[in-house]
Amino acid sequence: MIPIPWSQRTFDYGRSLDELPVLLERVQGTTARLSNLLARQPLDKLLRSVDGKWSAMEHMGHLLTLQDRFASRVDDFEQRRPKLCDINLRDQGPFIQGQRSRSPGDVLEEFRLKRIEFAKRVEHLHHRSLLHAAYHPCQDRTMRPMDMLLWIAEHDDHHLASVRALLDGPMTLPRPSFLPD
Repeated sequence: MIPIPWSQRTFDYGRSLDELPVLLERVQGTTARLSNLLARQPLDKLLRSVDGKWSAMEHMGHLLTLQDRFASRVDDFEQRRPKLCDINLRDQGPFIQGQRSRSPGDVLEEFRLKRIEFAKRVEHLHHRSLLHAAYHPCQDRTMRPMDMLLWIAEHDDHHLASVRALLDGPMTLPRPSFLPD
């Protein structure tokens, strides 16, 4: 089974602030899950691209690129700006390609440190900033920090599933024996 294309995903925003610890846990847990997924994988497997799509290292580079840009979104919520900054990924190609020449451990550690800092900043947002809704230009709707965390957690899961499919092959679910052929 191959993950649904990211552009076709939809989300139910509007989570309660009571879910902040759970969403922060998901977002912070990405590094450990990614580390576990990449553990003991030979470098050639991490660099392998299938059908012109990103390799595992390139998926990590994309997550790192986005992580760098999420800091600006926290600034937007912190300052309670009416509109969130644009995140332009058209220039990420060279950066993502550059990750292929780095050690997987170095890329993962950089991502881990940036994600920790990001999560701390979100966790320490003032209550009014956590309730603030700002216009998200790419999604043409308003978002709160909770919505941003949900989006990040789902986006992380999408890339983890894509990396797993690259490393282990597409997930196949056995047909239950009680179903007719």
